[in-house]
Amino acid sequence: MVASLSFQTRARTIDHLGREQIADCPTAISELWKNAYDAYARSVSLNIYDGDFQVATLVDDGHGMTITDIEQKWLIVGTESKAVSSELSESDKNGIEKVRVKQGQKGIGRLSSAALGSLLLLMSKKKNEKFVACLLDWRLFENPYLMLHDIQLPIMEFETRSELPELLPSMFDKLMGNLWGDGLDSGRDKRVEAAWSSYHEQELEEGKDQTTKELIEETVIDEAFSERHFESWPVWNGKSSNGTAMIIGNINDDLIAQLSSDSGSELEGSDKRAKENFQQTLASFINPLTREGENRIDDFEYRVIAHNGSMQRDAISDARSFGIEEFDQLEHTIEGKVDEQGIFNGRVKAFGVWYEDVTVKPKVRYKTRKDTRFGPFDIRLGTFEILKKNTSLSDVLHTKLLEQTVEFAGLMVHRDHLRVMPYGRENNDFFEIEKRRTKNAGRYIFSNRNIFGGVCISKYGNPNLKDKAGREGIIDNKASKLFKEIVENILVDIADRFLGRYSQIRVDSLAELNKKHAEEKASEDRKKLLKKEQNRIRAAINKNTPQLTDILLEVNELVEQLESRLSLNSQDEIIQIRHVVTDLQGRLKELSLSPIPKSLGSVENAYREYRDSELNAYVLIKNINTSLNESLEKLTVKQDIDIAEKDFRSKAAVLHSKINKYATEGRSLLKTELSRFDEELSLANKRFHKELSNYLDDLAAGRTDLATVTNRIEDEYQKQDVKINQQFKPYLTAIESIRNQIDLEGLALHSLNENSSLKKEVERMNSLAQLGISVEIIGHEIEGIDMTIANGLSYLKESALDAKQLEVLNSVLIAHQSLSDSWRFLSTLKLSGEKIKSDISGHDIFQYVKNFFGKRLENNDIEFNCTDDFLNLSIFEQPSRIYPVFINLINNARYWVKHTECEKRLINIDFKNGKVIVSDNGPGVDIDDVDSLFTLFFTRKQRGGRGVGLYLCRMNLQAGGHDIYYEKDPANKVLEGANFIVSFQGVERSE
Repeated sequence: MVASLSFQTRARTIDHLGREQIADCPTAISELWKNAYDAYARSVSLNIYDGDFQVATLVDDGHGMTITDIEQKWLIVGTESKAVSSELSESDKNGIEKVRVKQGQKGIGRLSSAALGSLLLLMSKKKNEKFVACLLDWRLFENPYLMLHDIQLPIMEFETRSELPELLPSMFDKLMGNLWGDGLDSGRDKRVEAAWSSYHEQELEEGKDQTTKELIEETVIDEAFSERHFESWPVWNGKSSNGTAMIIGNINDDLIAQLSSDSGSELEGSDKRAKENFQQTLASFINPLTREGENRIDDFEYRVIAHNGSMQRDAISDARSFGIEEFDQLEHTIEGKVDEQGIFNGRVKAFGVWYEDVTVKPKVRYKTRKDTRFGPFDIRLGTFEILKKNTSLSDVLHTKLLEQTVEFAGLMVHRDHLRVMPYGRENNDFFEIEKRRTKNAGRYIFSNRNIFGGVCISKYGNPNLKDKAGREGIIDNKASKLFKEIVENILVDIADRFLGRYSQIRVDSLAELNKKHAEEKASEDRKKLLKKEQNRIRAAINKNTPQLTDILLEVNELVEQLESRLSLNSQDEIIQIRHVVTDLQGRLKELSLSPIPKSLGSVENAYREYRDSELNAYVLIKNINTSLNESLEKLTVKQDIDIAEKDFRSKAAVLHSKINKYATEGRSLLKTELSRFDEELSLANKRFHKELSNYLDDLAAGRTDLATVTNRIEDEYQKQDVKINQQFKPYLTAIESIRNQIDLEGLALHSLNENSSLKKEVERMNSLAQLGISVEIIGHEIEGIDMTIANGLSYLKESALDAKQLEVLNSVLIAHQSLSDSWRFLSTLKLSGEKIKSDISGHDIFQYVKNFFGKRLENNDIEFNCTDDFLNLSIFEQPSRIYPVFINLINNARYWVKHTECEKRLINIDFKNGKVIVSDNGPGVDIDDVDSLFTLFFTRKQRGGRGVGLYLCRMNLQAGGHDIYYEKDPANKVLEGANFIVSFQGVERSE
């Protein structure tokens, strides 16, 4: 006789399928979120609460369950998903019109809740139905001696929220019957007691401090769950009429770690890993890289909320994901579709440049059956260059992306836009990206640590790509192997063609980028250097101004003393005064701020005041030295060699003082080059003696005179002073620049390149300027139009007009005459018009300029005149080359004279020593600006200045062999303001 037997299932089977089967806590959460998605929830959240007994709640606003649903579906392991899907009514879809692709496949996802905590209160409510609650402790299923059918879970219905507190104690007592029995079935009671007795003994033998039974018995349900926890459920707080809630006690340590508000380096060990794992797993639970018009999920929200007291903090949120806007900022991306033959069609972005209609074919032609095909899928992934020198991104964006790699990087897989675990985690290398990089990182440029996005499959389009039961990836079958191979082939091919070491696009792009970064680095270095110099000058002015003021006072006192005396009769006295002057001169040189950058910014006014005081002191010292030398020559000499040696020692002392100062600063900056530095100092110290020793010997032997030697000493002193500055100051400046991380070589190279570019730009601007003004281009047309208007107005004037018409006509005639006069002035200024030369007198120039500016000079109360010498000069030249120069010079003078504080405002043109001098009594040109006066685009005008006029004046004059420059020597000036000297070739005087 053949007997029949059936499988007997122990309770531990549930623990195997649930807590032990699921990969980890975040994966369990993702499974429960997918259940909420299948229930047509619009939102789901995991709430984690602090307290003596930490609690988590996983709540949604899905269609909910009745007591029958829990009994016949939730508590039945392996529910057939397709059957469940077909039973959904329209009301269960919560008003969501789009049909959701069901994610549940094996009917065991609900068991994932065991991975979150041991104690579970399951509550649910369907629309227009009662609340239903079920209480269970997952630790019951850890007992290997207990049969599954002997575990009975308490389940109850209730109408209102207020009933639950009264029901929980009785439900808990019913749950405890699974430890002690409940007296309703003596056979079950004995089996339960025996099973727990055996398990208790086993755990004690294993050395456990507390057995599972003791831990379950210690649970106090009233202290575990409170109103604070229930309020997180939308049904409980009245925001929804349906949904499901899991209230979980004795929660997993990974959940407790999320309560910490610390991040980054503040976290340590397991807590840090737990938070990172949560972020990597759940941050992109829904595919965030979808565009408008694509089939994306936009009716489902998810969150992980940490509750610390009354404070709430989003630990995970769909709002904190790496979205399509961030993705589009990446410099390398791949977007497209892969068909059933494994052919990729789409577009690629490399270094910010898009390449359309890109195709990648598989290595071989795949032959698949229905049960081995992989199906079509989408791919959208991107990355960026980690090294800043190679990136096309801005520094800010590059830094931002580096920060986002910690939370969002990894090549993910989404099925119907919901995350497939564990793809995208740092430790997952399903597509063997990191494995390839270990072989050749330059070629295989993609890296799990800085790749975003991934591939998107579908349940119906890729039916053979199924998840493993424990959600540890896709089942390893032929379809998954082909799927993996195709993705790998696309990554390698795109890298070879567009991004990697073998790509010409990369070679060309990096050349451009490296050049760009070099220019940016040079620009930054210039800014740093300029800022450093401005700070140096500002600090030096603040530090040196009191000393400069003291020196100026001492020099003025010395001048007053010398002026009060009619003569100096003692050589010793003169030598003593010269010693004082030399000391003052040395102290003054120590306070010099040079070299000075062209742009001083906010410190410019302070610098000019300081510089003026310094120059004033130098002028006074120069005058004193001149007076002393003249007085010394008049006296009867005692010993020329004594005088020369005293002068020599005086100046040598100043030089030694300066050298010692540089020595001190140099040694502090150049420890590694100390021997070289000392050698240079030694040579510098000896150089003054070496250069002058022959002269001192000649004087001692009577081969030369005192005046020659003292002048030579003074000249050599000035020369050596300059040489010492040139030798040591740049040396110190260079070391300081290196210390401040200023790339001098790169700066010099960029300056050289920039100088070359600027030269070409100046040539282009000069060519453009020589085209002349627009009047030249349309001159003939203007002349014809002017004649037509004139004839028409003459005709109207002779016509019979009433008084009003005649008044209007007279106004038009006056306006036309003014316009005609202005046009005639402009016609003379044409730069490239007729090259006809004629005799031009000073009188012609003066009258032309006076007529042009007459009214404006009168309105500005400016007196404009010239000398007879100028009126009588004569030049044989093109008028278009001469008149614009004087128009520009007088116009500039008119602008600046208006700012003078003199009672009379004067502009004068003179002719002396064969040169024309255009002068005014305005503020003049600052000495630091003189070298830039004739530079293109240089101007100091507050309004209306373009910095072109003087540049064109010089270019225009030089074309005819003439020249123009600014007179700096006050002794050669006609008026105390600006004085421009025009030197004409072939100028003559006519009587």
